[in-house]
Amino acid sequence: RTRLSVLFSLSLSLPSQSHGRPACISIMSASSSSVVNVLLCGLGRIGTVHYKNLLSNARAHLRYIFDVDQARAEELAAAVPGGKCRAVSSLAEALADPELHAVIVCTPTASHTEIIIAAAKAKKTIMCEKPISLHLDEIDQCFAAAKENNVPLLCGFQRRHDPSFAALQKAVKEGKIGTCQVIKTCSRDNPVPSVAFLKISGGFFHDCASHDIDVCRWISGEDPISVYATGSCFRSEIKELDDFDTAVIVSKYPSGILSSIDISRKATYGYDQRIEVLGDGGMLTADNRATTTVILSDERGHAKDVNCYSFPQRYVEAYAIELNHFMDVAQGLVEPMVNHADCRKAAIIAEAAEQSAKTGVPVVPKFD
Repeated sequence: RTRLSVLFSLSLSLPSQSHGRPACISIMSASSSSVVNVLLCGLGRIGTVHYKNLLSNARAHLRYIFDVDQARAEELAAAVPGGKCRAVSSLAEALADPELHAVIVCTPTASHTEIIIAAAKAKKTIMCEKPISLHLDEIDQCFAAAKENNVPLLCGFQRRHDPSFAALQKAVKEGKIGTCQVIKTCSRDNPVPSVAFLKISGGFFHDCASHDIDVCRWISGEDPISVYATGSCFRSEIKELDDFDTAVIVSKYPSGILSSIDISRKATYGYDQRIEVLGDGGMLTADNRATTTVILSDERGHAKDVNCYSFPQRYVEAYAIELNHFMDVAQGLVEPMVNHADCRKAAIIAEAAEQSAKTGVPVVPKFD
């Protein structure tokens, strides 16, 4: 590691890597010239990612910011070019604006349902970070409100928008490796979230594993018929919360496909995100992304740069593409890529995995 630190000190000192600030990708589609006025709710880690992407997307105009930290909301609203963004202390005030088209929800999970239902009643297109809720009845209520008010509701499973993962899924669907047999995903976080976040995260399986659960469903095109999980906890602060920080989830699908999900709260070498799919005609892999593509080769061997620091850097493209998809949804050009069934089933499978890890026996998910 010392050698790599010296070799790549320049890249590691870049603000977007060392301070967790994501670079932004400017995306504009020729599909529509109209601008979507957006309310951004929440300025936490993911809210900040969406804030920067909203400023970079020519199809979006950030019109309002709503956050419990009013001073920070005002500061970021003032930084929006054009001077037409306002920080609001009342959600109702922003939703009452007839020129507001869409809402992005990045607040803590417990507040999602209230915001989504209010936005649906105000006839606004909605994107909400996962999980929409930790409770199935609330997930159903949110989508029912969206359907009743004829507005789309998109859940933010951003990995479906990652170019590498999307290309892998497409290749599986097109039969490029024959019959799909095994799906393996690896998701090891960096850095470990704060205890304050962990207390409201919904637990390891709903917070950490739900992305991989969705990816496995997406790649296989099936729902698992059996879920077995085993987990451990190596960090004292997480053990005090009666939660896991390391786990493996094994699932079987109706066609015989097997999936394994390897998840951890901490990878000291950087954010670790990989997928491998085995078929009877070949194999597909999607590997990690490093901070640069430079490889030094000499008499001592080969050295490459470290992995991306965390999720804002690893999925910088995915979040930008996801936002552009949301613009398409808001303009009525496409249906949301992630729907009610996707959200509901991911929650059911995550709960099954948690119960299996606690009891030590496989669980059959009930999707009815």
